[in-house]
Amino acid sequence: MAEPEVEVKVLYDFEGDQESGELTVKEGAILYVTNQNVGDGWWEGRTSSGETGLFPETYVEIIQAPSAPAPSVHVVAPAQTYDYQQQQQPQQSFDEDDAGGYRDRAASWDDTGEWDESGAHDEGPPSLSPGAATGYDGGSTDGAGFDSLRSRDTMRNDSVSIQRSGTVRRNINRFSTFVKSGGEAYLLGETKAKANAGEELGFFQSEEGPRWNYVEPFTLVVTEPTKKSKLKGIKSFIAYTISMSTGSNIVERRYKHFDWLHDRLEEKFTLLSVPPLPDKQYAGRYGEDFIEKRRERLEMWLNRVARHPVISQSSVFQHFLVCRDEKQWKVGKRRAEKDELVGSAFFLTVSMGTDLDVSRGDQEVDQFGRFVKSMDDNMLKLKARCQEHCEQHSGIFTKEYQKIGQVFTKLSETFAMEEKSYARPITEAFGQTGRTYETVAKLYEDQPKNDLLPLLDVIREYLGILSTYPDIVEVHKDSAQKIQQCKKLKEEEKMAEADVTEIVERGSVITASVLSEINHFHSERVVDLKGAMQNFLQAQIAFHEQIIGNLREALGKYDQC
Repeated sequence: MAEPEVEVKVLYDFEGDQESGELTVKEGAILYVTNQNVGDGWWEGRTSSGETGLFPETYVEIIQAPSAPAPSVHVVAPAQTYDYQQQQQPQQSFDEDDAGGYRDRAASWDDTGEWDESGAHDEGPPSLSPGAATGYDGGSTDGAGFDSLRSRDTMRNDSVSIQRSGTVRRNINRFSTFVKSGGEAYLLGETKAKANAGEELGFFQSEEGPRWNYVEPFTLVVTEPTKKSKLKGIKSFIAYTISMSTGSNIVERRYKHFDWLHDRLEEKFTLLSVPPLPDKQYAGRYGEDFIEKRRERLEMWLNRVARHPVISQSSVFQHFLVCRDEKQWKVGKRRAEKDELVGSAFFLTVSMGTDLDVSRGDQEVDQFGRFVKSMDDNMLKLKARCQEHCEQHSGIFTKEYQKIGQVFTKLSETFAMEEKSYARPITEAFGQTGRTYETVAKLYEDQPKNDLLPLLDVIREYLGILSTYPDIVEVHKDSAQKIQQCKKLKEEEKMAEADVTEIVERGSVITASVLSEINHFHSERVVDLKGAMQNFLQAQIAFHEQIIGNLREALGKYDQC
């Protein structure tokens, strides 16, 4: 007996990952739930237009329960069981992080409780922000404009209170990134941490401005995703093999290890661009295809981090890549979690040098802020167009060419009813034309995986990267304002010149770091988008050449008539 449908109303915009069978829906839309037992917090349903797919159960509310007899509807996530081969195995449950679903920063590393269990999820709809996609979209950046890129709790207040005694008071707004990251404390010389010998970072002056010192690049390969189990098969997970181009060292990591690394990098490099980690998502029906897609996205993320001249050299990243001994892993893990040089304390490791020019830093950073907003807006538009075109390829384009082919085929069958020898070539030619258009239909159906979907992967990655920059720009802006306040105090003889000079010097470190991040972003952008568009256009050319080749072959049949 079929399960009765439940009528629900969408509470938040949700942009699903088409490749993973997810729906894209808008707030207020009505959906009909066809399966509440998908698992991992997902339901399956259909839209009023008949489109079917997956969506997060926390994004909807029930407005009409099924008529009796009806199963009870739970608003909490179903038990997290899952089988990649779509077979029921009641005695085997998969870890949340590896079976799909949502990222869980509180997930434990192993059954000994070695990993921190105290992490908390962000506020808002569980695990997903309204409007966010669960594919490689870098969190909520895919579903909203530039305003959504700014951290939820960045409530900037321009007013800075100055004591009449001439000392600089801390920013009134305790929730700004400038304050929370320790940027204000660093600028005012109040950071307590100390840099160790050998940890110094530096810049060089390029034609474009300050750049991080060059480091030898390396690439990473993520291979052999393998299903493994523990606790005598009760829990299962997917392990990935990671190898480096610079050596023969090979390590094995699970998704929760990637998750831990990302959290550590975000904490340590608050004011650098740490790309968002590909989110977890439902994988139940897609088996090997899903695992392969996650492998590709994790590899893309690792190589993005590996190309950053500062983050790639950090001890925590190197520990993730090379440590193979379990005991040494735990030692390095604890060391990373106790690192004091996190947030703006990181600036204590930065050495300015004498040849850097940061005199135009304020203007350049402000211009970059406008650039990021514009690029984000237009990348979102490009993403929407690419997704729409994918749907047209698998929908209207395929169907129309199939219909054309069917008409020619039927006409060929009609001609075959009169078996005249002199008419046989034209009959065969019409048959060939029908088959040609059906081949063209298949080409249209398959083409997105060759051009549009790879381009969408790059677009999603960059939407995630862009989401990291508004806070960086904001910290620089707050730093510049604080420096101006201090200079004004000096003019009023309320602050010692030596103190102001030290603050200006620390401000130059912040400016040089932000400008280096900006220049690194632009150099990466040029290379990445050049390669993405070359691949896209080459695939487009090959696609149309295939169509032309098939049409020429059909045309040749008429030359034989």
